[in-house]
Amino acid sequence: MEPSSAHIQELRSAFFKKLETEGAPVEGGFHPADLARVKNSDDWLRRFLIHHEGNLNDALQMMWDCLEWRKTFGTNDISESNIRMEYVNEGCLFTHNRDKDGKSILVFKSKKHVKGQKDMDELKRVVVYWFERLERMDKGNSITLFFDMADTGMSNMDMEFIKYLIGLFKVYYPNFLNYIVIFEMPWILNAAFKIIKTWLPAKAVQKIKFVNKSTLKEFVDPDQALKSWGGNDEYVFSFVPEQRLNLPLDKNDETRKKVHFADGSPMVESYPGNFGDIGSKPDGLTLPNSSLSILPAEVINFVDDGSELTGSVSLTNTSEKLISYKNHPVLMWLSYDTVESRSDLTPQQNPYISRYSLRGGEHRGNKRTSKNNHMEQREGVVSYQGKQPDHWRGA
Repeated sequence: MEPSSAHIQELRSAFFKKLETEGAPVEGGFHPADLARVKNSDDWLRRFLIHHEGNLNDALQMMWDCLEWRKTFGTNDISESNIRMEYVNEGCLFTHNRDKDGKSILVFKSKKHVKGQKDMDELKRVVVYWFERLERMDKGNSITLFFDMADTGMSNMDMEFIKYLIGLFKVYYPNFLNYIVIFEMPWILNAAFKIIKTWLPAKAVQKIKFVNKSTLKEFVDPDQALKSWGGNDEYVFSFVPEQRLNLPLDKNDETRKKVHFADGSPMVESYPGNFGDIGSKPDGLTLPNSSLSILPAEVINFVDDGSELTGSVSLTNTSEKLISYKNHPVLMWLSYDTVESRSDLTPQQNPYISRYSLRGGEHRGNKRTSKNNHMEQREGVVSYQGKQPDHWRGA
């Protein structure tokens, strides 16, 4: 059953009540991008509820465990710059084409993996890289995990690695699994997959499909299937770096930024988190000719804590050089909590979070316009629309 808006909001409220009561179980608290996602993304919370068939307590526990893992594992910081690219380039794990339901296929080519030859921790980071990339690419839509077992022997059968793969779907990526397709599994490995089935809940076991060249077409169209699977696609793996959306922001750019304010939860409008919620907006903004990444890209959501409305912007230096920037709100009714308005970002450091607030309750019931900016209140929501700040154009 599809969770209702009220059920989603109940989960959100339960999470923040737990956070207020118990505090985050990790040093420094949960990652700001993940907290923003909980605050703003109904789609993400919906996935937790669907994953647990509407059970709020189970959904809450999974969400709590997920945020704890994401912070301790460093999930939000994983990129092509800090994973073992030689593992990626081997083509043991990659994504290509879609199944008959239109879901992306994540391929594990078993014969290219030999148990014990790779650093397991580094291999896990590569797996999470692909999961996160698919989250961004398909906006959180489910995927099919395809085990290509052709020409696989006992030396290729890594139960620890497979258990980790399956565990990600089970514990940290809610409602993210469409099918587990097992292609041409050797009979000698039957016993191993009987064990694997015990790791899955009953509803997930039903998603395991054993296929060969003649039956694969039930789940993958021939034009989407590789030649080696009996299909028509002559694709040979070659890694292609992920392309993030770069929005041009020059003096002639007519792009507008919007800021939305809501008196309390839930948020009136959501924006994608750091790793791609369902929606059409980019999950971050990278300036042209710059290595400064800004999150959120388009919408800042302000939360009413009872005394003021506050929101935040995350800045990340993705280059190998020092970046200097100036923090300068362009609106007279906007203030921020940093003492120094000018600062530096070291290469690849954790995101710098700048928090903003509205001064003196001026946001309540007022209507302001200026040459470049416009703010008005309607139906209890204060909205701002104005030109991109000059200092972001020149960053």
